[in-house]
Amino acid sequence: MEINNNHHGHHGHHGHHGQPSPVEMKLISGTDAIVAGENTRLIFRPVNNNHPEAAVPLSIQHEAEFHLIIVNSQLTSFEHLHPQRNDEGSYFIDVTFNHGGKYLIYADYQAEGHAPQTDRLTLFVKGAEQQAMDETNEKHTAVADGLHLAIAAAASFAAGAESHIPVTITKEGKALAAADIEPYLGAVAHIILIGREDKDFLHIHPMSDSQFPIIGHTLFPRADIYRMWIQFKTAGVLHTANFTIHVKSSNAAEGVTGHSHHHHH
Repeated sequence: MEINNNHHGHHGHHGHHGQPSPVEMKLISGTDAIVAGENTRLIFRPVNNNHPEAAVPLSIQHEAEFHLIIVNSQLTSFEHLHPQRNDEGSYFIDVTFNHGGKYLIYADYQAEGHAPQTDRLTLFVKGAEQQAMDETNEKHTAVADGLHLAIAAAASFAAGAESHIPVTITKEGKALAAADIEPYLGAVAHIILIGREDKDFLHIHPMSDSQFPIIGHTLFPRADIYRMWIQFKTAGVLHTANFTIHVKSSNAAEGVTGHSHHHHH
């Protein structure tokens, strides 16, 4: 088998009462001999371990029942996909991995009657691995499809305290306003952050104001180097921009535990 189901990992799956969720997303097909460059169909099934044979319906969150995030272990590649449900209640998606090596799969969903959760799985792909890239240095600017994005210079990030991620966007030197950003999956934008050390996963739905077309708000569970991807739309085109931010330790972070799902609206 080429898969590890790392359910209830460092990032914690907690229901309404702080108990681990009995539900997990299992990868049931597509695990044998995944080869880089070849199309692979991944099939997932949500399972309630207290009632393994029962169907587990999912609630629609931001226009999809199932958000699938795939990154490589270096956190230098990123995909945000939406598997489709079949008649048996499983979900399938066709993917092609460009390189071999280890990949992390985050299944972001909400089973009906349960809190939102994110399950992390590990996938191994055969083939030549991507040349190592160092994305550990701070990177507060990005270019996506000719758009220039920058995190506001005054922004700083500390674990255990509410952090703000204000982002400016310019096109050919002209600043974009909130009105220039089109809704994407029911939000102004989507921000995904993954920590390099513990692979903590944060999914933020940012806001806008008169100064910044995108402002994220979140609570970082621990000090780490986080890779960040912002997805947003302008003029019908989806853009993805990547950043690297350093989250420093804070006295307020003592005793803060990881949360898998930070949805701020």
